[in-house]
Amino acid sequence: MREPASGLWGGFTALALALTGEAAAAYELFDRAGLVATGEVNVRAGFRRGEDINFGLGAVQGFGSLTPVGEPERNDLQLAIKPGLNVEYALPTSALYGGLTVVAATTTLDGELSGQFARSGDQALDTDSAYVGWRNDWLDLSYGGREFTVGDGFIIGDGNFNQGHDNGQYWTGAFTAWRNTGVLKVNTNPVRGDLFWLRTDGDLGDSRIAGINVENADSERYGRLGLMYFEVFDDNGVIGFEGLEATGVRGHDLHWPTLPQLKLYGEYVRQRGEVDRDGRKLDANAWYVEPTWQFTNLPWTPRLYYRYAHFSGDDAATPEFEEYRGLFFTIFKRDWDTWYMGEITGEFHLFNQNQNTHMAKLKVFPTRRSAFGFWYYQHALDTPQYFGLPTRSTAWADEVNFSFEYYPDDRFYWFAGVSLASPRAAAEEVYRDDETQMVLETFVSYTFR
Repeated sequence: MREPASGLWGGFTALALALTGEAAAAYELFDRAGLVATGEVNVRAGFRRGEDINFGLGAVQGFGSLTPVGEPERNDLQLAIKPGLNVEYALPTSALYGGLTVVAATTTLDGELSGQFARSGDQALDTDSAYVGWRNDWLDLSYGGREFTVGDGFIIGDGNFNQGHDNGQYWTGAFTAWRNTGVLKVNTNPVRGDLFWLRTDGDLGDSRIAGINVENADSERYGRLGLMYFEVFDDNGVIGFEGLEATGVRGHDLHWPTLPQLKLYGEYVRQRGEVDRDGRKLDANAWYVEPTWQFTNLPWTPRLYYRYAHFSGDDAATPEFEEYRGLFFTIFKRDWDTWYMGEITGEFHLFNQNQNTHMAKLKVFPTRRSAFGFWYYQHALDTPQYFGLPTRSTAWADEVNFSFEYYPDDRFYWFAGVSLASPRAAAEEVYRDDETQMVLETFVSYTFR
């Protein structure tokens, strides 16, 4: 699972806060003459067991490999600790601020389940965020490594992929910050905006991105509408993002005041530019639409979701390159399924590229501090090829996820789940087997504050 990108400790704490309605308060270390320093320490652990990994092929030798290492079953334990410090100095009409987080993380037992992203024994000790900033009532200017997300992270979520060789782990998402940022937030009414320069980690090509985001400032009444444009202007020639231009329009938490049970989320992104090494022009698109309905008068207040997500694939018969690049999306901005769709298929096989996915989800809340979830996914390739490997079919997999979440306060979060994914024709052809993969998993996070 890719890392969260919302809040100091990422999406796990953010979701707990959203569900409980409680505000986090960091431990105050110092408060004198306008200077305030607060600190927190987050510890997290994730355990997973996988059977019939990669549809029976077993764990593979690394990212992009289809060579098995002879392990169709694996146990994976990932651990991390993340202390952080925030400081703020009050000026007469503004404030200076800064933050620093450090992560120590490791992967143990058999290693990351699919074999692609983290090996047993991988470990890391490094800074995550390290930034300074200045803000007043309508301007906020910051520089340095920190988190930055546009909308729900469909395209600009985070710039750190969390691979074991650099970050010690994959699934627990301990590293959440862009490697470097320069962000100017203009908080005016009725429109606010962001000017941003971002730099990813090496796993995403050490890419540099510059862009602008504009959206309505008041989202309480009807939700939020936004427009965004950005360009990738350097990626060290690693993954072919340089020259990519993206334009997007989105709606987030759209609702009608007299019908609060219904909400709508959606986004459309167009990618243009010349990014392919053979000089082909990029002409790709991605979009999703997701209505939700909350049954406020039924026991356990069930919430229904449906989502269709499309990411264009390349048509080899045309001179243009139509395959959407699954750029810098995040996870857990709203729930476990944003934007790795499926605990198996979304985390091991399909990465928001050449993909069409239907999702149906039901969540119920037996108490204010707990939730059960059920997800069903139907995954297909948009064009009959898997990262350039031709396939005779586009049908990929059916997947179901079950989960339980417990969040008694803003400090503690526990998730337990089971996932089953059955391959269809294209996946059977690629992985040369047809077994139903199962993953059992649990995640625990606690923040000392």
